[in-house]
Amino acid sequence: MLTLSPSVRKSASLIYHFAERESKARYKRSLLGWFWSFMNPLTTVVVYSFVFGVVYGAKAPATENGNAENFGLYLFTGLIVWSLFTGVVNGSMGWLISISDLRKKIYFPTETALLGGAAANAVQTGLEALVLIAIMGVAVNLSWTLVFLPIVIAMSLFFALGLGFIAAIFNARYRDIQYLISILLNVSFFAVPIVYTPDLLHQEDVPDLVRVLVEWNPPALFVEIARDSMYFLETPDWTRFGAALAWTIGMFSIGWWYFRDQSMAISEEP
Repeated sequence: MLTLSPSVRKSASLIYHFAERESKARYKRSLLGWFWSFMNPLTTVVVYSFVFGVVYGAKAPATENGNAENFGLYLFTGLIVWSLFTGVVNGSMGWLISISDLRKKIYFPTETALLGGAAANAVQTGLEALVLIAIMGVAVNLSWTLVFLPIVIAMSLFFALGLGFIAAIFNARYRDIQYLISILLNVSFFAVPIVYTPDLLHQEDVPDLVRVLVEWNPPALFVEIARDSMYFLETPDWTRFGAALAWTIGMFSIGWWYFRDQSMAISEEP
């Protein structure tokens, strides 16, 4: 019979504790609590549908049956992945700082704080994904391809954690990093085809280098895989899927190694 070692059980317990703490802090003093986890994505769909579909008259790409051709849904499918990515990268820096006093008093695996915070964000994203699935179900725009949605959410999560591990270490030493990364994420939002369709990149006046950078950067790959599975009901392009997986494994491995290598030194700094 397989049993988990005490150290593994302790780490799992700490991750759960930090995830619970992050979740409770998110809706502290809120009467409706997790209800807002469903209301926020629903409101996003309604507002984006009105702004882009009615005010700007943006046309959503065609879907399999034509019932879900709504620019709000098109945006929301991409935003689910993007919001998880930015939430984990930004959050990682704050999660490490929040335990700065504790890690100087007792020893525990410091990465559990970041893993717990990421887990809380994953739960929030999971609830948003359920809202998307429910809406697509009403629109009869669902297929077996939805199995790729949790996979790409996981890839986005671990890629963001890899970046977050590195950003958290640098931010612990130089607090300017959190402001710099916030700016970089805001700018890079437009390097991901969320508020525009990828076909705009194939116009003649778009340089080849720009097209390649936008189409093959990791967040863009995650967004396109999510849309293929939930909006277009298509099997993701395997070349892109392989590239996204490679980015995920590579970044998480580097970030994990760097964090484990530097976290003890960070704990000893004043």
